[in-house]
Amino acid sequence: MAIKVHLAGVGNGRTADVSNSGEMATAPLHYDETSFQELAVINTAYNFYLPQPFKEFVVTGVIAFADRQVSATTNATVVVYEASSSDTTTADKVLLQFELGQNQSIVATPLRILVNVGKFINAKTDDDDVHTTVMGYYIDIRGATVNREPTV
Repeated sequence: MAIKVHLAGVGNGRTADVSNSGEMATAPLHYDETSFQELAVINTAYNFYLPQPFKEFVVTGVIAFADRQVSATTNATVVVYEASSSDTTTADKVLLQFELGQNQSIVATPLRILVNVGKFINAKTDDDDVHTTVMGYYIDIRGATVNREPTV
């Protein structure tokens, strides 16, 4: 038997929610954003998300597929990383690194990787073509989730 309960912080009025899977969330529930890039050129930076003022990004998932262009004898190494610009291959911090063989895929979810303020989220590969989607959401560093949708 379910009991309807409303939890709110004293003074700030922030509420706790329960997700469909039964997890207690003290931050508002949200919907993920998605960004797709085809990593088509070797050792080239592909940008997924730009930094936004007063916001951090939380990576919640990565899906990648290496098509038939990837070498049949050597795996493609993919690096998803924080960077200081959208076009740099220099990783300030590696968020994920994995290898994919020809016609292989990876689904990395659920993740909760917090990206540092002011950082770009980029990816690169040492082989082509790796089709990559990065999912996540922005949070306001002043205390509120940015893209909150109403919950029922």
